[in-house]
Amino acid sequence: MNKVSGYNRGIKMLMTGIIALFVSFSALASPITVKDMAGRTVTFDKIPTRVALQDGRVGFDFALLFHGTDPFSRIVVWNNLIRRQLPGFWQLISQKWPATNKIPDMVFGDNGQVNVEQLIARHPQVLIAELRARPVLEQSNAVTQLAAAGIKVVYVDDAVNPVPNAAKSLLLLGKLFGKEKEAQAYYDFYQQHLHALDKTIAQQPTPHPLVFVEALAGQNDANNCCFTHGNFGWGKLIQAVKARNLGSQILHSPSGIVSTETLLANQPDVFIMTGRAPSNVMPELGFNVTPKNINERMQSLMQRPGLAELNTVQNGRVYGIYHPFYSSVLNIVGLEYLARDIYPKAFTSLDPNQTFQQILAQFTDLPKGNAILGMQLQK
Repeated sequence: MNKVSGYNRGIKMLMTGIIALFVSFSALASPITVKDMAGRTVTFDKIPTRVALQDGRVGFDFALLFHGTDPFSRIVVWNNLIRRQLPGFWQLISQKWPATNKIPDMVFGDNGQVNVEQLIARHPQVLIAELRARPVLEQSNAVTQLAAAGIKVVYVDDAVNPVPNAAKSLLLLGKLFGKEKEAQAYYDFYQQHLHALDKTIAQQPTPHPLVFVEALAGQNDANNCCFTHGNFGWGKLIQAVKARNLGSQILHSPSGIVSTETLLANQPDVFIMTGRAPSNVMPELGFNVTPKNINERMQSLMQRPGLAELNTVQNGRVYGIYHPFYSSVLNIVGLEYLARDIYPKAFTSLDPNQTFQQILAQFTDLPKGNAILGMQLQK
């Protein structure tokens, strides 16, 4: 009886293991359905392993999701804006994962222009695109052509409505790639920091400050002012910290030019420049830069005709912030810089750079790097 009983127990354990293994494989092969940031329901037979990125900055989401492995290994083609616009950040990525240098860069248009034939030739299973690219992708018939080739499109949103959609987009990608735990961990961190900002800002007297953001300061015209965002990008981030965005009040488009005369007539309380390195004009915020060089660049830009007459200059309320935060899942760091600059007395102990370094250390395998991502203009 004991031998038979032991035999039966062994068979039972073996069958239990086989069933568990079958269930595990079945789960991996089960269809995956996601609702993207355009409200579309998209279903995949299995987790995609060949991915195209219309905007390479979505690679930051991959760095957060694929902690402990090469986050870029499943990307077969992308619009590598990180390499072309953020060389300091790219240096960190390419040194950590050298294979990223071999991923084809097709230089897709920011607004959705893609070479469909070349894209199809890379055989991706999915094109992950920014929501702002949707009109061009669909009006150009690219989505239909990709669908005919078996390539699905999933929209994320880091710029049209960055708060809360950037963090929600990470949850979407977490579900798509079977990384829901990793996505939720960062989402919770993001929400904790956002709620802390909201709580303090709610205690500030109204009306809240009027803010002007010169996006990519000086890039369009080093001698004149000023390119800005309306109800988009930096404009939305300003609104997320409950301040008043001058660009939103003036522009009837997502972005545009605001004249110096208009600035002088409206006299914003806070003037924020965004920039990135390398640049011959913009404040060179980013990696491996010096405060002296950034400050000199900001001083030069504020000497453009008429800007010295702004109250923000007289009151010492001119700041610089790293431009890429406007379109990234890392925008919580940009929000903290905005909160500190707009409400300086309320956020004396807030350290956005510490938040940035914590994100890199806790949620990615990226080295910290030497970065200056925000500073106040010093006279």
